[in-house]
Amino acid sequence: MYKMIFSDLDETLLTSDHHVPKINQVAIAKAREKGVKFVPATGRGYEMTKEILKEIGIADQENEYVIAFNGGMIVECKDFKELLFQGLDYDVVEKIYNFGKNFDVCIEIFTPEGVYIFHANEDEIARKTKQKANFHVIEGDDLSFLKTHRLVKIIFQKRDMAYLHDLANQMTDITDGVVEVSYSSSRYLEFNHLGVNKGQAAKWLADYLGIDIMDTIAIGDNENDVSMLQVAGLSVAVKCAEPHIQALADTVTTRDFYEGAVAEMIEKYVL
Repeated sequence: MYKMIFSDLDETLLTSDHHVPKINQVAIAKAREKGVKFVPATGRGYEMTKEILKEIGIADQENEYVIAFNGGMIVECKDFKELLFQGLDYDVVEKIYNFGKNFDVCIEIFTPEGVYIFHANEDEIARKTKQKANFHVIEGDDLSFLKTHRLVKIIFQKRDMAYLHDLANQMTDITDGVVEVSYSSSRYLEFNHLGVNKGQAAKWLADYLGIDIMDTIAIGDNENDVSMLQVAGLSVAVKCAEPHIQALADTVTTRDFYEGAVAEMIEKYVL
């Protein structure tokens, strides 16, 4: 019997309006009634998950957890108690920023409390607004005010993945052996602390709770979900996932994210 589910949010658990469809809410409630933990595992900051946690019934609950920032933070839902933090040094963030500012990308720097957006575009501002993110649009390129903040990750945003992959290839002298690089939501190139990813976070939380990682399920759709899919006992790719993501998963849902892919997984393997 599976004891814990790790679920990506965007293009997996959520619909395009950033809410949990009712079919998923019902299935998650039934899984939790059977004692199965449901853990959101997201690239988002934990403060951007508050409404989602309410919709799935684990908001402000003890012994319920969120993996945020691709594993940069793990928190308990009760009072958002911090269990694990793995951030980036300011000097590393500054080097990545100084590279990115010369290209056509929006740059976002995340702290535990919110996100600072540089070279903002209307598309990303609208997305962060819908996500109810605590964001601040910054004019200019002065990052020095962030020296006193805890920095979790930095991302480049552009709705052109080929462009982002090309940038990543150009900056290996900055990133190789220094940061973890991943992609998500068909618009983000992400940089975390070296070794930080959803898979590492899933293993850490399973160990913390005394659960065998082989007794877990992971479901996701994108590059930043790969490590999580690789470590879980059962890996499930959402129908919308790229072919190479589907190929590495144990199974692929017949429903898409907006049709209740998570509910399908729970109905088939948990209930």
